[in-house]
Parts: sequence; structure tokens; C-alpha cells
Amino acid sequence: MSALLDKLRAGEAPDFGVIDLHGHVGRYAYPIPDLAAEGLLEVLDRVHVEHIVCSHMQCMGRNMDWGNREVLAYMQACPGRILGYVSLFPASPAEVQTQVEQCLADGFTGLKLHDHNGFPYDDPAYLPAYAIANERALPVLFHTWGQDRQFAAILRLAERFPELSVILAHGGSQNPDLYIKTALAAPRIYIDTCFSACRRGLVEYLVAGAGADRIVFGSDCYFYSLTQQLGKILGAKLDDLTKQRILRDNAAGILGRCAQQGE
Repeated sequence: MSALLDKLRAGEAPDFGVIDLHGHVGRYAYPIPDLAAEGLLEVLDRVHVEHIVCSHMQCMGRNMDWGNREVLAYMQACPGRILGYVSLFPASPAEVQTQVEQCLADGFTGLKLHDHNGFPYDDPAYLPAYAIANERALPVLFHTWGQDRQFAAILRLAERFPELSVILAHGGSQNPDLYIKTALAAPRIYIDTCFSACRRGLVEYLVAGAGADRIVFGSDCYFYSLTQQLGKILGAKLDDLTKQRILRDNAAGILGRCAQQGE
């Protein structure tokens, strides 16, 4: 039995605050009953999530400047609890650099990129963003869905920018072994756990293959239910120290690296 699972089932707070490295804020194509920052904060409090790092729900689109401003409003409404990823559209290297510099000055934590905009992750227009993130040891969350082209581009970037903390979203979707292989190919590549159609034993499979130090918690809230995504970690056949590593310790190390660079 898991003492951690029993405690959460009883509505009690764990001995540590959960860190969610993959969240979203804002409106999307389906109804979200409460769009207020305070509504998200209420959910975080209820399930004992200390920090969530978010991009806008529209992170796949063109108007990233607007989306980033929306994220900033959530950050300002809940300082220290809702953190921000900068999302980017690679219109030009100059525009990308300006957007990153402005957002980081406003207190954003890292980058979140999505390739549904039609551009590969190693498109030259993104390079100024990676260079800045590399200097500051920032996390970069990449949308991935088990596709070879995504992982090939990400590995090229990890080699060129070794101080990035690279996070592969939706761990285990389509091709778990490719996630594991990619994570083990460089020192700072992590797999996040957000995936709704998670087969039984997938979390344990990722831990066995990549090691507990390479797995981080992501909910994809509000695309997915934060409670359901937490539940699959808490209910996994893993010891409680491993669960704590996934739910907090690894993420704390990632965020701690960029905090140290900013001192």
C-alpha cells in the first residue's frame, strides 16, 4: 500500500507540494466553466499543487503575443503559484528574440513550443530563443506525440544547447520506447506524464526505462483533468519516494537551475 495515496484519498495534504510542469490557461474550443485565475488556484489548492507552469490554451496559433499577455495576467493574479511559459510563433528571429526578452523580463519561467503551427522545432527563427534559454538554463517544454521528426529535431537542439532542461510532453503517447530512448540520449531531457489514454502500467514502464530522475509530472490542465492525471501517478505501482520524485523533486531541480542562473 502507498501511504501517500492513502493520505491524498483522505483529503490530507502530502508532506510536499506538487509541481505541475505542463498546464494551460485561457479559453479554448470547448466550455471551461471558470476561466478566472482564482478558479484555477482553487483547483490547485484542492489537490495540493504548489506551482503550475502554464502556457495559453491557444499555444498552437499565430497570435502568441496576445496569448503570452493573457498568461502574464494569470501570473500576476496568483504570484508564485501560476508560473508562465513563453509561447512563440517563428515569424522571424528578431520577433522571437524580442518576445522572449520581454516575457522573461516580466517573470516568465521557460518556453513552451508546439509544432502544429507547421514549423519544426529547429526552425532557424527559434534559435535566438534557445540561445537565451540556454544562457539561463531554462526549461523548454516541447509538444511531442511519439513522432520521429519531433525527437530528431529536439535531439539536435539538445546537443547544440546543452544547458536547456528539455521536457518531452505526453510521455508514452504512440511510442513509449522512443520517449525513453530520446530521454537517455542527453543529460537533461525529461519525459512529462500528461496523457489521457494512459494504459495500465505506462508510468511504471517509463520509470523502468528512463529512470525516475527523468520523469516529471504534467497534467495538461485544462485539456485534461488535473485530478485524473495526479491519480495515475499516485496509483502507480511505485514506492512513495519515487512518486515524490516525479511529483516534485525533479521539477524543483529544473526550476532551481534557472533560479540560480538568474541570481
